[in-house]
Amino acid sequence: MTHATRPARPLQSSLSARCILRALTAAAAAALTACGGGGGSNDVPNAVGTGPSVASVAVTAGTLKYGQRVLLTVTGSRLDAGSIAISPATCSNAVLSTTAPNVSTTTTAYYQCTVAATGSAKIAVTATATGAALGSVDVSVAVPQVTMTVSNGAGVSGVIVMTLAPDKAPITVANFLAYVNSGFYDGTVFHRVSPGFVVQAGGYAAPVATVVPTPKATSAPITLEANKGLSNTQWTVAMARTGVVDSATSQFFINLADNSTVLDPSAINGAGYAVFGSVTGSTLAVSAIATAPCAVIPFFLPSGDCTPTPNVVISSAVQTQ
Repeated sequence: MTHATRPARPLQSSLSARCILRALTAAAAAALTACGGGGGSNDVPNAVGTGPSVASVAVTAGTLKYGQRVLLTVTGSRLDAGSIAISPATCSNAVLSTTAPNVSTTTTAYYQCTVAATGSAKIAVTATATGAALGSVDVSVAVPQVTMTVSNGAGVSGVIVMTLAPDKAPITVANFLAYVNSGFYDGTVFHRVSPGFVVQAGGYAAPVATVVPTPKATSAPITLEANKGLSNTQWTVAMARTGVVDSATSQFFINLADNSTVLDPSAINGAGYAVFGSVTGSTLAVSAIATAPCAVIPFFLPSGDCTPTPNVVISSAVQTQ
């Protein structure tokens, strides 16, 4: 196809010609956009890149302990409140910090969360809107352990190391650690010795002597976690409760013998008692409590049971890992 030779145009267009040219160009671009075509700088911006982006995830320095609250620092862009989520499987109950010294911004978000896993794990950050993985940090958390120092000032003294089982009884372990880490058990006594059966503690502050003591105020009772794969065998630690199934609060007991046939859930004894750990290492302190001088306080304990006198006091209870 041939084209007619066009006459030469001046190098400078007139003002009216330039306006016409611009109008035609704008109209063409608008038509391409409306039809979904076009390219380059004339494209309509899309949603890609408008969501949160994570550059790094870091956790509070130091040894992580199961059940403790830690600070998680997330850096990136578009980290608006609610735009990202923290993996609840590893770090639960995440709360965005908005107060000094950890004031969250769109480029640095600070979260307080509770360590909820043991062993090697990841604390992951995801996009709330899409669930897409944005970043993570590797962590290593030891199986929780509590060390209690006990003494009666008259021959009974030592430490009781308890290794807990959050994989079997997470509610019970979290409840116990909350009491430990709040200092609740410091100054309480082993108030019950049932020979050949259990020693029990965690409900009464010293001194417990000749009258029925008043129990310490506690947090709300927890759900029973019996029949979770743990049994009331010798040296295991379990929660005491009333006849109401979900009534355990702060009191715990240590089994002096294999009590599985009477304390585990069964058709005979009903719901059972929740085991959440065991005494590991030496059991000498427990044995000393079980054989310490003991007195009966009328109307306080079941028949045959007694209270160590002088009281065996828990001077400290510390989460050591």
